[in-house]
Amino acid sequence: MSAPDLPTGRIALAGAAIAGTVIGVVILVLSWLHGQDMRPGGERLAQPYTLTIPGPRLQSAPQPDLAAYRAEKAAWLHGRGWVDAGAGIAHIPIEDAMALLAAPAASAAASAAGGAP
Repeated sequence: MSAPDLPTGRIALAGAAIAGTVIGVVILVLSWLHGQDMRPGGERLAQPYTLTIPGPRLQSAPQPDLAAYRAEKAAWLHGRGWVDAGAGIAHIPIEDAMALLAAPAASAAASAAGGAP
């Protein structure tokens, strides 16, 4: 019978050495913490400042704010007014704007349909 390719005895010895080292380090750290009178739960450090995380604030009832926001946007979409009166820039209702943009295409389609035999 031939000898095994891997030296299993050396591998087992190396594994035992690694496991022993890890266990020894854990025991040393726990002993050091016990010597420092560190409780298992530890103590929370006192911070010299209040930690606040910026982000959206949650509302208990956002429906009125959402309704007001949608009403404001609907009034802008369906209303008329000046954006910049000095520059002569105004806004018109969205329906009128779509009709103005679609008018050239509609007239081109009508002329193409009328000119065909």
